[in-house]
Amino acid sequence: MQQKATLKKKWLWNIIFGLVIINSLSLAFLAKQSFSLKEASEAAAFVNGQENIVATVGETPITRKDMLVELEKMYGEEVARTLVNQEVVKQMAEKYNVTVSDQSVDREWKMIKTMYSRSPLLQISSEELVKQQIKSSLLLEELLVKDVAIPEEELESFYEGNKELYTLDEAFHLSHIIVNSKEEADAVVKELKDGSSFSSLAMEVSIDELSANHGGDLGFLTHESEMYPSVYLSEAKELDVATWSNPISIDNQYVILYLHEKVNGMIYTFEEVKDQIRRQLALEHMEGTMDPSIFWDEVGVEWKTAAQ
Repeated sequence: MQQKATLKKKWLWNIIFGLVIINSLSLAFLAKQSFSLKEASEAAAFVNGQENIVATVGETPITRKDMLVELEKMYGEEVARTLVNQEVVKQMAEKYNVTVSDQSVDREWKMIKTMYSRSPLLQISSEELVKQQIKSSLLLEELLVKDVAIPEEELESFYEGNKELYTLDEAFHLSHIIVNSKEEADAVVKELKDGSSFSSLAMEVSIDELSANHGGDLGFLTHESEMYPSVYLSEAKELDVATWSNPISIDNQYVILYLHEKVNGMIYTFEEVKDQIRRQLALEHMEGTMDPSIFWDEVGVEWKTAAQ
């Protein structure tokens, strides 16, 4: 049991590590799409224009150029390194014909979002962007272990002894609004029927201040979630996506639930996760870093700035 707990912990930390990378990539994506560092310098004349003043403090204007300069100071090196590493992984994967399946990416995405849906790292990132980084991370792992062979029986033995690592619980992405009386709850339902936003109402009327600050969002709940009453799950199972419940009486308060998304539970077969197990076991025996920078010399990375 101790070994299984350790493996589970390692697996969780791998996901957390992946989320940190996702956050870095989000910054890179923002730079690339909205204010790339190269474009910022080329567009200096444009952003100096009066129409690009974003605020004034007294008579002092704050321009988009000011924003770009500060953003480059804060994130320039991190964004540059992230973009370089992403391209390094892409080129190395093409060179060695290394691929990962869409099914592998989707599996990792489901596990990440059901476990960390409330993380700001996910909230600032689109699904497409997160999947892009998951794919890049899996490609990096495949590159690192491409020459490592592990016997099939060892992979099967690991799978049979650690099936819980490859079990996806049924999960419901829920929001809630809590009020003190049935009359208040009925008024909330009426406003929802009239077209009001659930998140806006949660911020306005819910007495659960912690979730109200997030528009009532609770993230994904499973049968292992102990913070909320079990009736949340039983009610969620009866809801269609993008619908809300009738008022539920709980401990002299009233709750209205909203279902954003449902993820069906499943146990992945050995064939579905065999490559993941192979990477995991191979990486456990590797020394050094998993950073793509180990391939810089092979690809031929030349820095034109101090970001290294």
